[in-house]
Amino acid sequence: MASIELDLETAMDHYREGELDAAKAIYDEILKSHPDNQEALDWRGEIAIQQDEYEIASECLGRSKELYPQDFDENCKLGLAYYELSEAELAVDTLKEAIDLDADDLVSHSNLGKSLYDLYNAGLTIPHLKEKAQRIALDWVTKFPEQPDAAHMGAAVAGLPAPERANDAYVADVFNDFAPDFEDKLEELGYQAPKLLHQLLQDQLAPEGQKLSVLDAGCGTGLCGPLLRPWASKLHGVDLSPGMLEKASDKGDYDALDEAELTGFMNDHRMQYELVVAADVFCYFGDLEEIFAASHECLKSNGHLAFSLECKKVINYELHASGRYSHAEDYVLNCLRKTGFNLIRKEQAVLRWEYGNEVNGIIVLAQKA
Repeated sequence: MASIELDLETAMDHYREGELDAAKAIYDEILKSHPDNQEALDWRGEIAIQQDEYEIASECLGRSKELYPQDFDENCKLGLAYYELSEAELAVDTLKEAIDLDADDLVSHSNLGKSLYDLYNAGLTIPHLKEKAQRIALDWVTKFPEQPDAAHMGAAVAGLPAPERANDAYVADVFNDFAPDFEDKLEELGYQAPKLLHQLLQDQLAPEGQKLSVLDAGCGTGLCGPLLRPWASKLHGVDLSPGMLEKASDKGDYDALDEAELTGFMNDHRMQYELVVAADVFCYFGDLEEIFAASHECLKSNGHLAFSLECKKVINYELHASGRYSHAEDYVLNCLRKTGFNLIRKEQAVLRWEYGNEVNGIIVLAQKA
C-alpha cells in the first residue's frame, strides 16, 4: 500500500510540473494492478481530457463515477468526453448532473448547449431523443434565464420565440471554447464562406492591388485575412472572442485587431472603410436592420459590404437548434434596401456541411448608395 501512495505522490509531482506523459505512465501502471483506485482513475481521466484522449477519459472517469458516485465531482469533464465522442445522450445527462451539483459552472453550461444540439439532431431519426433534448432545454432556460448559454441555446433547442440576436456573452463563450481547434472543425465541415466571398470580390471589384481600407467583421481566427490582404492598404479585424483574436494575430495578416461588439464598433468608426466583409457572422443576428445600418455607417461613400448568410424558407428569420439564425432571402434584400444599400450580386451557395446535410445560403455583395 505504501508503494501505491508513493507512486501516486510521484505522479502528482510530475503533473504539477506539467510533465503529463510521465504522470500518465505512472497512473497507467497503478491501474494495471489496482484498476479501481479512485485517485488514479480521476487523474488519468483529467490528463486524458487535457491531451484530447476522450475515449480514455470516458473509460477512467466513467469507471470512477460508477464506483464512487457519492465522491464523484468530475461530471463536467466526463460530459465533455462524451460530447467529443458523439455520445450525445450520455453527454447531456452527465452535464445536466454537473449543473445540478454546481449551477455556477460556466463550462458545464457551455458544453450542455452543444450537447443538446447534438441530441436534437440525433432525434431527427430517433424522435424520443429530440423530445428529450427539447424537454431538458426548456427546463434549463427556465431555471437559468440569465445564464448566456441557457438563454440562447436553451431557447434555440426548445423552440422558444427567438431573440433578435445572440447575446454577446454567449457568442464570446462559444468561440473562445472553439478557438483551439476551430479551423480543424471547419475543415471537417467543408466550410466554404471565405473562399466564396473571395471569388465574389475577385469577380466584382477592381483587381487585387487596389489597396482599400478593409474591415474583417467577426474575423475569428483570421481565415479571411490572407484572402483580403491583397486588396488592403489597411486590414482591420474585429471579434468578440479574445481566443479567436489571438489565433488571428498569430497569422500576421492584420494591421489592427480589436475585441469589441460588432454593431457598436461599426457605429464608432463612421465612414472609415471601403470594404466590409462578414463571413458567417450575420447568422448570429436575427433582425438584420441594425447590423446592416451599422455596416452602412462605417463605410465610405460607394463602399462595399460582402457577407454570407444561411437561408431557408422562413418568415423573415428563424433561430435554429444550432444557435444560428437562418433568413428569408426577400427579408435580407429588403433590409439592405431599407438601410441604404444597392444589391450588386447575390449567389446561391453551399456554405458547409452539417450532420451529413448541406447548409445552404447566399453570398452577397452590396454597395453603399
